[in-house]
Amino acid sequence: AIAEDILYFMGGDYTFNGGDTTSNENKIYWIDLKTSFPLDSILPPNVYNSANVAGPHWKGTGALFANPESTTLYHFAGFVAPDNDTVASYDIAAKTWNKATVSGGSFNAVSRAGAVTATSSSTDLGLGFILGGSGEDTPPGLITLDASRPDSLEWTNKTRRSPNIALGNMQYARFGNKGVLIAFGGYSNLVEAEVYDMSLIQVYDVDSNTWFNITATGDVPSARSEMCSVISASPDDSSFQITVYGGYSIRSGSAFSDVYVLAIPAFRWIKIDVTENSESNLDASAGRYAMSCALHNDRQMWSIGGNIMLSDDNTIVNQQSCNSSWGVIRMLDTATFEWQSQYAPSSAEYAVSDQISKVIGGGPAGRATMTSPRGGFNDSALDTIFSKVIPRTRNTGGGSTPGGGSGGGTNGDNTEGGTPSSSTPVGAIAGGTVGGVALVILVIGGAIYAIRRRRQKSHWPELEDQHQGWGKPELSAHTSFPQKDSHGVQELHADDLPQETDGNAVVEAPPGVPGPSSAPFELQSTDHQGHPRPH
Repeated sequence: AIAEDILYFMGGDYTFNGGDTTSNENKIYWIDLKTSFPLDSILPPNVYNSANVAGPHWKGTGALFANPESTTLYHFAGFVAPDNDTVASYDIAAKTWNKATVSGGSFNAVSRAGAVTATSSSTDLGLGFILGGSGEDTPPGLITLDASRPDSLEWTNKTRRSPNIALGNMQYARFGNKGVLIAFGGYSNLVEAEVYDMSLIQVYDVDSNTWFNITATGDVPSARSEMCSVISASPDDSSFQITVYGGYSIRSGSAFSDVYVLAIPAFRWIKIDVTENSESNLDASAGRYAMSCALHNDRQMWSIGGNIMLSDDNTIVNQQSCNSSWGVIRMLDTATFEWQSQYAPSSAEYAVSDQISKVIGGGPAGRATMTSPRGGFNDSALDTIFSKVIPRTRNTGGGSTPGGGSGGGTNGDNTEGGTPSSSTPVGAIAGGTVGGVALVILVIGGAIYAIRRRRQKSHWPELEDQHQGWGKPELSAHTSFPQKDSHGVQELHADDLPQETDGNAVVEAPPGVPGPSSAPFELQSTDHQGHPRPH
């Protein structure tokens, strides 16, 4: 999460400099984005800070939300055996952890691995959303955390008939009366070996509690999971751009390094030509998956951690040991689509790239002329929803991690103003700079470990062409998937329809292709006194 120009991340497994063992660090880390630092290799030890996590033992999964005032971070899931009607909250100013009671139900399950998340951080609504995932006690449906009133947090199970998604992405966009959620990629969370076609965009209207399926066109990416994404808005709000980076292919067992943009409301995929890609310069086959992303100032796309795979031989170069050739944190300028080797604070405003405007019309300031999918929306409700934009109240953007793990700014964004929270702390934590040689790699492995183990035990059916049509998955791990030609929109009202989602294309993995490695993410450092950590 990003709050008041500070990037926060936590969770996952770490490898420290000078050793080759991994550990799950019971800490929250942060980086001040008002300072300059290098991005193409090791981070100097004075760049990042940490504080211990107090309270229940930290498990390392879940999602991290910032409240509208950017004074508090809320953590959903991830702690072992908390009360299911509470969430852990972190007072940013006091650097203390608190237990916040949430009314409305016991939804804070600890095993919701791989869920997708989003927040309404560009508005004052104060909503956090979590959908899908995998786990025997995973609650069904879309769960909403209303943090608009810090003293009266509330859970709502908005729908029990939502799409099932694991290790995909979801973003919040300011369309309609209360905004929409845009979900894509990943797996059906009950049929984990089958990945959604990236042309299938699942849209949820918050105000009407209704799901729609929309077919995106253009340069549709190949099917993938464990990518990350952020969302930016043109200066005039005529279009929104979801920038998607990397991911993992179950079809080939390899990782991606490419960048795509999904332009909204055109629902048009655009393949982006990026420049200054240091990882591709090191090895043209290098790709990254299972990282987290967050957006700063509506322009800077921060990528934290992840597994770096060389697709030539499917080697993970940052597994079990530190590798200073590959940066732990990357930053992509989404206005120029240049990877940065050195970070310097900038107040430059977001502008729409000509790679995007040449497709959807307009220019750097917006003025998009493509305002609906090719052929238009098939439902008049969508015309109404996407004709209205909620005014921007905060200079923010959304971020996403594969599976919603909180290891690196899942969905939080930079906001302005606010005063410190005054909630009663459960326990104080130790702050300060982490001493040591360097921060090298962060990884979010804990959030997806269970899913990978199940996936590796699966018997893979024959591969089908991902573009041959839409399949229709029933909510059963043993259901066949008849093919159906479906384009445009299908409306699914959350309270009236049976538990199935029409229009969900799937791609099945070929036999003999293993799931991605369960290698942990890595972070390198020494202890607070500057001595090498024991292993």
